Amino acid sequence: MKAIMCIIAATLLTACSTVSPHDAMQADVDQATAIIQRFEAIPEKGIPPAVMRAAKGLAIMTVTKAGFIGSARGGTGVVVARTEKGWSGPSAIGTGGL
Repeated sequence: MKAIMCIIAATLLTACSTVSPHDAMQADVDQATAIIQRFEAIPEKGIPPAVMRAAKGLAIMTVTKAGFIGSARGGTGVVVARTEKGWSGPSAIGTGGL
């Protein structure tokens, strides 16, 4: 089992190392923008305006989960916070677990 996890981790690290951090962050921002636009295109399932007005922050993440006997999950995304002048710039966030 440890050998399988090591192979998976090595594969993920190799795949992630070919993309620069800037490009990865830009891809997350682009994906978050597309998600918000898709939500706005579906009014009956969109984010209610009252919720957006009261929100102090917003996190948008893409998480992948896989498993058979055990499971693993991981994902990345962006988070923005409401400031006195509007919304902050995006910050990168990530999650993972076994």
